[in-house]
Amino acid sequence: MKKILPFLLSCTLLCIITSCTKEEPMTELEAVQKQLLEMEGYSCTATLSRTANEETKTYEIAQYYKSTGEYRLELTAPETVAGNYTIYDGNRICQYNTLLGSSVIQPSSQHRSELFLGQFIEHYLQSEGVSVEAAALEDSQCILLEAVIPGRDTALASEKLWIDRSTLLPVRLAIFDAEEKEHYRLDYTTFTFNPQFDAALFTIEE
Repeated sequence: MKKILPFLLSCTLLCIITSCTKEEPMTELEAVQKQLLEMEGYSCTATLSRTANEETKTYEIAQYYKSTGEYRLELTAPETVAGNYTIYDGNRICQYNTLLGSSVIQPSSQHRSELFLGQFIEHYLQSEGVSVEAAALEDSQCILLEAVIPGRDTALASEKLWIDRSTLLPVRLAIFDAEEKEHYRLDYTTFTFNPQFDAALFTIEE
């Protein structure tokens, strides 16, 4: 019995130490933030809505984005714009118009980059005016992240990101003007974190 008692005390002490050093599981918010911070890129399809002067236009799009800043946005519908695309190679923007069969190369634009999740992450991390809350979006239970967009462009004042609590995938990104009216909205149809990209996606042909 004298030999068994020290053994039992050692086992008890080991259990206490183990339980104290065991890592706590991440919360939903921590898991979401970790995924966003470690994102190296993404590809997605979405419905893009743009509202201006009380008129809303809707497009089907595909996006490809790298955390180093390069991106590609393709319009897939309606038919009148299908095939148009915009590429940012890290220095310049190229806009291709399929009807004209030609492209225009110009400097970067804030309006275009704000449509990508990477820009939201940057604002979310840098902004002091951020909020996090639970929210329902149609059939999804979501975590809602909100951030302020820096700068003086009154059409781009703040933005919100809805992330599905079960899949941890983005569901919607909405951008609001200074009067808190929705200016842009992306409703994601498919979303893939960290896909393998073909380098040609982000190459501007001269």
